[in-house]
This record gives sequence, structure tokens and C-alpha cells, in this order.
Amino acid sequence: MSVIRVTNAGVYHDPSNEWAPNIFHFDQLSNHSYIFDQSDYYYDIDLFTDSTHELKFAAYQVPWDDPSWVNRFKTVYPHVDHSFIFCSELHKVHVDQLRQLDLDRVTLFVCGFINIPFVRAKVLRWMDWIHTTSYFYTSVQPKLLESSLVPQVDKPKYFDILLGCQRTHRDHVFNYITNNNLVDSVLMTYHRYYGKDLRESNEYIMESPNVEFIEPLYGTVNQVKYYGHQLSISQIVPLEIYNQTYYSLVAETNAVNEFNFYTEKIVKPMLAKRLFVVIAGQNFLKNLRSLGFRTFDGIIDESYDQTANDAARWTQALDQVRALCQRDPAEVYSQVQDIVDYNQALLLTHDWYRDFSLELAGELAPFLQTPRI
Repeated sequence: MSVIRVTNAGVYHDPSNEWAPNIFHFDQLSNHSYIFDQSDYYYDIDLFTDSTHELKFAAYQVPWDDPSWVNRFKTVYPHVDHSFIFCSELHKVHVDQLRQLDLDRVTLFVCGFINIPFVRAKVLRWMDWIHTTSYFYTSVQPKLLESSLVPQVDKPKYFDILLGCQRTHRDHVFNYITNNNLVDSVLMTYHRYYGKDLRESNEYIMESPNVEFIEPLYGTVNQVKYYGHQLSISQIVPLEIYNQTYYSLVAETNAVNEFNFYTEKIVKPMLAKRLFVVIAGQNFLKNLRSLGFRTFDGIIDESYDQTANDAARWTQALDQVRALCQRDPAEVYSQVQDIVDYNQALLLTHDWYRDFSLELAGELAPFLQTPRI
């Protein structure tokens, strides 16, 4: 696709986030498809609706905790040819907001899958957490994983189980591990509380070398500097923990069936070439495979991913944890090596933002490459 300078379109960029990623995404189009003039960007609704552009678009970044953007969307919607919504945090409150906007002339880009289909709006992927978590290990410290991870032999524990803040599915994990006498076989932490500085918790194990604290750590999304690069502390691969354990139990942020949200929690074990068992919503593994990744069915029983009942699904997944704690890790690793090598290579070589940007360009193409009558 040749690069086209857009001269007949205005874009309303909703000012819901100070860092305005929707502007970034439109500007990235200049690398391969469309160049927008920033003088045609608007942040004020009245100025935008009063403008006389031949084409009008609107772009929204779904904020973490401010639903007022929905009202602005409804005000602007009648005045635009198409609306674009970018959602990197996929929680029930955000899905409920998006459901209100299941309209024609709307494209949603979400960091995962919404499993109950939208009727009128189009839903596409923006795998933001995959990209941003991998970036440090592809572009800042590309040799760190190879040089720091020890071989898969002679480790004291089978699984790391890093449960974080309190959630129902994490309670289920904690109780299962405790009641099945697996505590000594795993390295398990359960911080439970959001809003308490992680540095004061004895239930949060922090990767210690080369970490510089730049703000209070009231949640794992808070920023630190790691080898001089700023990122969320949750995006640091826990090398010290992984070097003590063979496998990872991933208790994802959400574990409901309506949607699957893919965060740094699933990315980190794949970067480190590890077998993982996931506590999440139904079809989490199925949808992960649709992104190009491989999982471990046939080596372990991953039929748990298809189970609709939450408690039953989580128990079936944890049964795989218990079974793996009784197997020879060397034999398991010989079976999974091709899979884990493949997953790491995909994370380190694939350009997830380019995929997203090309899809955004594809959504704009019918408007910008078709003569207006």
C-alpha cells in the first residue's frame, strides 16, 4: 500500500487519556498507508462538529476509570463517518461500556477477545500488553533472557504461582494448592491487597537486580526503571523466581467467560520458554492459539479450557498442576521444548503493533481510497 496524504478528513481525538494513544496510532499510519495533518486533529467537540471536512472520524481510548467518554462518544457519533475505539484494559466495566456502542460505523480494537459477539460494531485485536511486555526483551535487553535463565534441571520447586491481588479465581487456586498438600512443591505468593506498597509486603517477590524505584508501588502497573528503561513492574520477567521453578501457573487478571483479556501475565512465561497452565475464562487457550501461539494439549490435558463452569474449569486446570508435580521435569521438558521455543520466537520477532496499524489502515481504506460523490 502506498502512502497517501489525507487532505479531506478531520479527526476528533477524545482527550480521555493524557498520553492520547489514539493520536499515536493515527500518526503511525504514516509509516505505511496514510499521513494525516495534525492541524486536522480536534480535541474540542464543538470545534470538530462545526468543521467542514468532507470526511470525519472519531478516535477514543477507553480510560481505566472514567466512563464519561461514552457520553462524548454519543454526542460526536452522529457527526462522523466512522468511530474507532481502542481498549487496552479489558475488564467487565469496559466491556459493559463497549456494549452500549454496538453500532454501525464503529470499529473496536481490544486487547483480547469478547466471546459474546457484537451485532453491528466490528471487533478487532490490539494486543497492547503482548507488544509492550515483549518490547524490553526485543529492543532494550535482547540478550538478557538467554544469559540469565538457568537450564530446566535441578530446580527446587515445580510451579511458580504468583497470585497478586485478591480475586475469586485466585482464592480457588490458593485453597486448592493448600488443601491438596502442594504448598511445598510450588513457590506461591498471594499479595491480595491493592493500595499497599508492594515493597512493604512479604507476599510479593520482586526481581531485585537493576530495578530502580521511581514512584510508590501501589499496584503492579506502577512504573520502575529496569536497566534504565521505564516500564510497569509487572512486565519484568521474574528471572530469580523462574530459576527456582520449572513451570508457571498463570492466574490471569480476569477469569470470566464473556471475554478473554491477555496481559503480561501470560506473556512472561512464554518469553522465558516455559510450560504454563492458565486460570482464566473459557476459551482462553483457544483464542491464544488463534493469535499464532501453541499450547500443550497432548502433553497435559487442556480440555479444561472448554469447560463453561468456572469452578470446574479452574479445578480441572489445577488437576494438571498436581499431575505435573508428580512427573519427571526432564521428560516433560523434552516434550514441550519445540513449543516453548516457538512461542518465545513469535514474541521476539513478530510486530504486533504493525498488525494492529495495518488493520486500522484497512478500516480507513474504504473511505480514503474511494472517490466521494
